[in-house]
Amino acid sequence: MPPRTKQPGEQIRKLIKERRQSAMLSYTFAVVVLMGTVLLFSIFRTSFVGMLLSLGALVGSYNLYRNGQHLMKRAGDAQRGATAETEVAILLRPLEHRGWQLEYNLRIRRWGDADVVLHSPQGNWYVVDVKSHSGTKVYESGRLRKRYGRNTFDFDEGDLIGKVKGQATEVKYLKSARWVTALLCFTKGNVDISSNEVGGVYVVNATDLVNTLLHLDK
Repeated sequence: MPPRTKQPGEQIRKLIKERRQSAMLSYTFAVVVLMGTVLLFSIFRTSFVGMLLSLGALVGSYNLYRNGQHLMKRAGDAQRGATAETEVAILLRPLEHRGWQLEYNLRIRRWGDADVVLHSPQGNWYVVDVKSHSGTKVYESGRLRKRYGRNTFDFDEGDLIGKVKGQATEVKYLKSARWVTALLCFTKGNVDISSNEVGGVYVVNATDLVNTLLHLDK
């Protein structure tokens, strides 16, 4: 039986489920510890040691609650990523009708999953890393950044250019390809980069992705 084809955003949706489950577990423990704190205080409220234990339990409950909040935020971030991958998959459907082969969430060493790997009828290979960051993407001070008005910020994930280059190298090895072209695709915001290219990596909006791939494949 041939291996099951992964769907766009499938791996991220698994991660979302895991993070939400962990968050709910953390919230549950926070409530249990808080109830224990109330019980301790009611029993040992006249004892100094009891007061210390109650205070420690209260701090523990608060930390568990904050951990739950953190996990829920990360689940929300992952949800936006899964939505972005699904949006890009819809945009790429015309390429499949033209004979392109698409593979989603290809597991590779070190660099996690390659969001989309494409093999064109011309025999060329491409890897696309999908991002949902807003803002205008610019290249300054030797790195890719995002601009909001007059302020420019680094990406929390670090070197996005280096990451997708690493993915391209791994895909080249896995597919025995002569070369793999790397692309960064953003579903939100704009791109203000000369020729939309930085160090051999193409940085594009989702709406320009298909045209960019067709242009590169000529």
